[in-house]
Amino acid sequence: MEKLEKIDPEEKHKLITRGIAEFARQNAELDADAASWTTKEATGVAAHVYLYLQVDCNLKFNDGTNVTFNGKGLAVGLGATGALGGSATFNVEPSRLKSLSKVTFEATSIGVVGGGFQVTWFSNGKYVGHGEFYGLGVDIGTPGGGWGDFT
Repeated sequence: MEKLEKIDPEEKHKLITRGIAEFARQNAELDADAASWTTKEATGVAAHVYLYLQVDCNLKFNDGTNVTFNGKGLAVGLGATGALGGSATFNVEPSRLKSLSKVTFEATSIGVVGGGFQVTWFSNGKYVGHGEFYGLGVDIGTPGGGWGDFT
C-alpha cells in the first residue's frame, strides 16, 4: 500500500473518512464519496503544556474563502510547533464553516521529531473535515482534543 504522504489530498481524505466510518459507529452513515473541498493553502500550529492543548489553523480555499480555526482542549505531555504547512479537506462548503455549531476536534502526532500533527473536526458530533500539517518540533503526546470555532 502506498504511504499516505504520497496520496493526493482528496484521495487521502476519502481514505480517512472511510476509516472513521468503519471505526466510529456514530459516524457510520458518512458518505465517503460526498463532495469535498480541499484547501489551496493551510498552516497549523499546535502547543500543549501538561494537560492544556491549543490548536490554531489558517485555511485558504480556491474560491477565496479564508477561515481560521482556534481550538482549546486537553492532551497529556509537552510539545509545540511553529507554523507548519499542510492541507485540509472538508465535507462542508468553506463558506459554511463559520456557521457550524458545537465544533470539536481531535489532534494527534503524525510522527515523533520530523513528523507533524493531524486534526479531525466534528460539528454536533458529525465529521466535517480533516487536516494534516508537517514539520519539525511536534510531539502532541497522547492524542488530544477539545472544542473551538471557525472564524
